[in-house]
Amino acid sequence: MQLALKRVTSPQARRHHLDLYATDAAAEVERLLGLGAVRVEWQYEADADYVVLADPDGNRFCVVQKG
Repeated sequence: MQLALKRVTSPQARRHHLDLYATDAAAEVERLLGLGAVRVEWQYEADADYVVLADPDGNRFCVVQKG
């Protein structure tokens, strides 16, 4: 798995954004949901390769399909 941190400039977003890159994003999403993450309602583009989740404290992050 890879990890990426991005500085966020949007006034509505938090001060950081975390991307987790996984070779099997669907399995990683299920694993994280089992650990307490929740899905975030998001308007995905048709070819989206990521899923937006939030940790138990409400911090959003993305799980991205690697490759």
